[in-house]
Amino acid sequence: MTLIKLLEGLRVKRRTGPFNAEIKGIAYDSRFVEKDYLFVAVKGFIADGHDYIRDALNRGAAAVISEKAVADVTDAKQFALQKNAAFIEVPDSREALAFISAAFYGSPSRSLSLIGITGTNGKTTTSFITKNIIDAGGRNAGLMGTICYITGDKRRSASHTTPESLDLQRCLSEMVYNKMHYAVLEVSSHALSLKRIEGCSFKAAAFTNFTQDHLDFHGTMDEYFKAKCQIFNYLAPDGTAVLNLDDPKIRPLARTLSCKVLTCGLEEDAMIRAENIRSQNKRPGTNIPGGMSFDVQTPVSRFTVNSRLIGRFNVYNILMSIGIAHSLGISDEVIQRGLADTKPVEGRFENIDAGQQFLCIVDYAHTDDALKKLIQEARPLTTGKVITVFGCGGNRDRTKRPLMGAVAAELSDFVIVTSDNPRNEDPMEIIRDILKGISKSNFMVQPDRAEAIKEAVAIAGEDDTVLVAGKGHEDYQEIKGERHHFSDKDVLREEIKKLLADS
Repeated sequence: MTLIKLLEGLRVKRRTGPFNAEIKGIAYDSRFVEKDYLFVAVKGFIADGHDYIRDALNRGAAAVISEKAVADVTDAKQFALQKNAAFIEVPDSREALAFISAAFYGSPSRSLSLIGITGTNGKTTTSFITKNIIDAGGRNAGLMGTICYITGDKRRSASHTTPESLDLQRCLSEMVYNKMHYAVLEVSSHALSLKRIEGCSFKAAAFTNFTQDHLDFHGTMDEYFKAKCQIFNYLAPDGTAVLNLDDPKIRPLARTLSCKVLTCGLEEDAMIRAENIRSQNKRPGTNIPGGMSFDVQTPVSRFTVNSRLIGRFNVYNILMSIGIAHSLGISDEVIQRGLADTKPVEGRFENIDAGQQFLCIVDYAHTDDALKKLIQEARPLTTGKVITVFGCGGNRDRTKRPLMGAVAAELSDFVIVTSDNPRNEDPMEIIRDILKGISKSNFMVQPDRAEAIKEAVAIAGEDDTVLVAGKGHEDYQEIKGERHHFSDKDVLREEIKKLLADS
């Protein structure tokens, strides 16, 4: 595609140089620039792309997009002229990257029905349930979220919950190529704030719940909420907002949004409502139920859901998926079939059964609200003690650390405070922040996460439950900028194996 064609409709302040070049690729990291590429200089959290304009030009970039009007950019502009490259100044390079990426890949979202799911918790499970329902109706759905990206027959590990706009549009184009009909996207507040989904138009946008997280990025809860609500700006004219009516922060949106709204919840005024929630038979050899069932009342029908998932939080995730499916015109029969086939999502209240007599659960809970719900769901399954192992991530919202400590100590019988992904922080500094919220004496500190899990397994009795929270599906631990292989599930299985061998 020619550069001048890519620039159509883009907000441009100034531009110089030749614009008839054929652009062979786009990059926002100069290391990936090749001959005749367009380089978009974006300011990141660690590095500023504007500092690498010369490097991009030396690697063969045919054009550069920049938003900075400073001396070094002026020098870069002169250097671009020497290289016979175009130089385009824009008011917002992230916005430009998104729109240009969509154009370069042929606006793939126009060939897909896009579903966006945002919320502090529940995005991943809701997205997998929704994909399963769509697939059950014979219409293939791609998926992009915290665990993985599915753009065809293969799945690959996710780099971000919602990738950068260039990578997002590339994945959407793969879905179109692979003849998929729908794309289910987890949409993070970061992605909304950083304009990663510009150029996308959603048939349905769901808001699962809202609790504290990411204040290191957004600053305040109000700003965090405003970021989440931006998803509704990307709804198609005939699109539907699907809302958790039971969440007190989300409820007012049902009255204030100008788009079509479908509400879900347990409250009587919810348009899609769950009733008569009941556990199904326990799986052999464990204390954990084999699933649950409940009745669903919609504006036009009533039917029964049977699911392998458990827990009140999963009732909400299922209801949100039903709401999305109804907004897309999917029948109750297909919904029932899709829900019955949905397996528990990796790292989300995942039962680790290696032959031990006590229950072990791995979960991604990394906010105080998610941790609270996790422990509350484990309590009725446990006749003995609830032993919780958790930590908090480094270089992230510090204000939630004591809140998580308070919840863990208050609701658990015993807590082992450990490391999560310390990143570039001292693990003990993170732990000290957690301990500020703990007023009871039912805890111990073990900074080594593997040793903390080992300790939990060692002290667990036959009727106890061990909860390992915070990392869920992750198979790494990030320390001092490096990712080391680490899996809560693998460590649990190994320690249980040793325990059984010694008994």
